[in-house]
Amino acid sequence: MGRVKARKGETSGVRPARVGEGDAVRNLLAEVARDEQDQMQLAVSCQLVDNGVDTTRFGEPFRILVFERRRTLLGAMLVQAGSLGSKPAEHLAELKAHQHLYAQQAGMQAKMFARVNAVTAHLAFMAVTPSARGQGIGRQMVRAAADIERRRGRRMLTGYVWDDDLARMYAKWGFIVSPPERAAFFLREKVGNLYAPSAAALSLTEGSRLIVLPLVPEVRAYDIGTADQPFPAVVGVEEPFDPAHLDTPQELTEMKERIEAFAQRQMALYGPERTRAMFDAVLGSQSQPGD
Repeated sequence: MGRVKARKGETSGVRPARVGEGDAVRNLLAEVARDEQDQMQLAVSCQLVDNGVDTTRFGEPFRILVFERRRTLLGAMLVQAGSLGSKPAEHLAELKAHQHLYAQQAGMQAKMFARVNAVTAHLAFMAVTPSARGQGIGRQMVRAAADIERRRGRRMLTGYVWDDDLARMYAKWGFIVSPPERAAFFLREKVGNLYAPSAAALSLTEGSRLIVLPLVPEVRAYDIGTADQPFPAVVGVEEPFDPAHLDTPQELTEMKERIEAFAQRQMALYGPERTRAMFDAVLGSQSQPGD
């Protein structure tokens, strides 16, 4: 799949879509807008471009890139802010009888995806006109988008595919391709000299696959599943530890700090073994029947 080269006197390459190109972009991407919601998103996005709105400054920014050759648009793509997330995973269903615990776990999962999306850009739509396919246009657009998003501080470029041939094509371009139905993300957070993973599962639309292009070396795929209990398409992002997703109440945090300070003083006075025995005795007396 070779690179498209410009002939003498012509321009060829990837650039942002311009005012007045909305209809052409919409026609190019119409075949990959799978349902009414996708079609509406595409129509609104193209209208904003035609109105000269700088959509890269939105709270949830997006940009439309096109590939032009000899003043003809041969490809287009829409890249938006990270939009990964799903309903609480099936493994939380058993907690529904314990509403407080279920709400806590579901909330942690939602915040996990929020943290993943903060470092992610999402390839919503991409298409090349049929007569120009096989010439490397799609790959050039992906590379251009990856360069832009990397400079913006994004660590991953994600997307969805429903076709095996497309999955193989994206894999050749360096994307991690998940199996159908299920994927997972986790952040490897540095706590002191150790890394602690926090994970969230992503339930995919039936038949779809998640594709992930790492934009920086710190993003890696990890195989932590087995044949019997697979945990497929795991993507890790190493970053400094941020306990904001833990939602520990302030009073519990303060109590934990007081207990830890007390334990340190006791160990300094009596040594670790005697301190441990003292704590065991206290805990044992508090758990006696009839208390």
